[in-house]
Amino acid sequence: MTKPMPPITTAAAANSLALPAAEPAVAPVFLPLLERVQAVARLVDAAIAEDLCEVSQPELRRAVTYLFEGKGKRLRPFLVITTAEAAGGALHDAIPPALAVEYLHNLSLIHDDLMDGSSERHGQPTLHTRFGLSLALLVGDLLYAKAVEQASRIRRHALRMVHVLGQTAKQMCYGQCDDLQFERRLDLEVQDYLTMAMRKTSALYRAGCMFGMLTADANEDSLAAMATFGEKIGTAFQIWDDVLDLQADPLRLGKPLGLDIREGKKTLIVIHFLKHARPAARARFLELLGKRDLNGELPEVIALLEETGSIAFARNLAIEYLVEAKRHLAVLPSGPHRTLLDLYADFMLQRRH
Repeated sequence: MTKPMPPITTAAAANSLALPAAEPAVAPVFLPLLERVQAVARLVDAAIAEDLCEVSQPELRRAVTYLFEGKGKRLRPFLVITTAEAAGGALHDAIPPALAVEYLHNLSLIHDDLMDGSSERHGQPTLHTRFGLSLALLVGDLLYAKAVEQASRIRRHALRMVHVLGQTAKQMCYGQCDDLQFERRLDLEVQDYLTMAMRKTSALYRAGCMFGMLTADANEDSLAAMATFGEKIGTAFQIWDDVLDLQADPLRLGKPLGLDIREGKKTLIVIHFLKHARPAARARFLELLGKRDLNGELPEVIALLEETGSIAFARNLAIEYLVEAKRHLAVLPSGPHRTLLDLYADFMLQRRH
């Protein structure tokens, strides 16, 4: 087990909102990781609060501040910062690109909630529910502008970082469009899903690793290896979300169990099932897919998916992606930050929400 790293101590971090304590059931090996994640999150939250001080319109400021108040583990900024430090970069230099990644991530959540018509996220009203459609759209526009601004602050790599940010935002749009179109299709293959996940989710993890490596002035081979690391853990993250949707504690997940099924989403689990199920089981499942009031029939749905091994298939594929991802960490020098990235990858499949 890696030795716990010293906490980040800055005046800004000391004034930021404290995050919840580590989850009680977490394995001891992950405690140094969670302590460091919390320390980075405090620093990032403080930097976000400082950055948002320039928003002078009270209503817009209340809306954008609401989006970040005590919400999120800041796992993507943690990836930027820890990758930079592992490659020999400075924590201070990694803060702006870390904010860029977090801003783009939250922009995607706003859009997801709007397109899904979601009234809550993690037990709290969504931004458009709380402040209305117009302000939600304005906050999204503001976050993209701020992401560009922050990405350009590493002067020696400003052009490339902004280019990566634009490419990432574009891929996320393509992935979201894929996800929407999947709802109307029954002929999907596993590769269709993996392409969607690479665009919608993995692109931002890939960008986070690239930002970290650029901050540290890493060579092109090392940058490419860590970009692949980010892409693969992002895909594993998306697959694991599919598993959690059916197996997590709803209170900790922050949404009803089986929400993807209720919304008719073609997750990896569903795609595998539709390819391998018996005709009668497939027909029954399609009767239930997209049914909002699924409460009494959810156990039946899960039993059908387990019968074909579809949940196990998704779980095993997520593990395969993480095993492959971790091989790319070999480009980094041995040390505590590389160890944290190794634990970060393992923790993707330990989380429960």
